[in-house]
Amino acid sequence: MVELISRDEHEKLYLQLFDILRRKIESKEWTPGMQIPTEDQLCKMFNVSRATVRNAVLELVRQGYLIRQQGKGTFVSSNYISEGLIMTTVFKKLWVEDDALFSKEVLAKTVMMPVGDLSKELHIPENRHVIYVKVRWLIENEPSILQESFVPFNICPHLLEEDIENQSIIDLFEKKYSIKTTKVLNYFDLSILNKETSQSLQIPENTYAIEMIQKVFSGDTVVLLSKFYKKSDENKLFIAFQRKAL
Repeated sequence: MVELISRDEHEKLYLQLFDILRRKIESKEWTPGMQIPTEDQLCKMFNVSRATVRNAVLELVRQGYLIRQQGKGTFVSSNYISEGLIMTTVFKKLWVEDDALFSKEVLAKTVMMPVGDLSKELHIPENRHVIYVKVRWLIENEPSILQESFVPFNICPHLLEEDIENQSIIDLFEKKYSIKTTKVLNYFDLSILNKETSQSLQIPENTYAIEMIQKVFSGDTVVLLSKFYKKSDENKLFIAFQRKAL
């Protein structure tokens, strides 16, 4: 049975269609890898315009529910994050189990041009501006973690005006700017710290530290790239997953 769109409701038609199609994916009526109906077919199914269908589908693509393949069609993504599973370490403090020990200092917040491989990591042109945020995490007032975050300027141009010290960038994305996190990739390695990073963590230059590179996606778009450097201390690494209450 096809759900109908109500023209008596104040909600925009494409948002109603978005919710209907999203429910088909989350309920597994449309399974991962399945090709969804064409724009013309969806127009006829729901008696809406092509613009309404296109806006709804584009939003599903942006949020990671669908993938468009040129010349083939639009398919249900196999990588979207279920609403029932969230990664607590993305939305809260990272690395250390006892959050109460943490305090946070914003050392820098500015706009820059991408350097090195940054444009490739963010999947943006080399001439695209980037917002740069540098944060130092303290544990019982001792420097423990240095975080450098990069956001393509066009993703959230007002980020520079926000209070980063008392809220995370991802929380701002989700709650204020409706930028939904759909995928997070974490990469771990050992890194030899340069002079600037070593000074920020108050340790000797060329010291080894644990490095984590985190890429945050909204759909297929990288909206945030963060690099964390944790010096060796008594605090253990901590990554947690939890099931969201339904």
